[in-house]
Amino acid sequence: QKQIILDYLKSVTSHPTAEEVYNEVKKILPRISLGTVYRNLTSFAEKEMIRVIPGDPKRFDADMSTHYHFICQRCGHVYDIFENKKEIKIDHILKKAQDLGKIKKYELCIFGICKKCLKIN
Repeated sequence: QKQIILDYLKSVTSHPTAEEVYNEVKKILPRISLGTVYRNLTSFAEKEMIRVIPGDPKRFDADMSTHYHFICQRCGHVYDIFENKKEIKIDHILKKAQDLGKIKKYELCIFGICKKCLKIN
């Protein structure tokens, strides 16, 4: 079950919710429960095998390469932003964070309204 859930997440770029993962995995494992999917997603996140993308509902990403997310607050779509780390100017924030403790990782999520939603209004 764990491997099938992880394989599914690695096969998509859609940043699925737990329910979307469940609906897809259920096609292969008809007896799997939503609770099992939630437990495995939580476990993967704790082991840093996947990312949890904030929002309501939370979404999941198995692409652990360096990238960031734009999250539309209207439709909920999550867009990947791939950018060279050296081009991102957040050094001053990281220096302040280093004053507070040892940085192990950082993530950047940008919230806004996507172009598709802007065209609707």
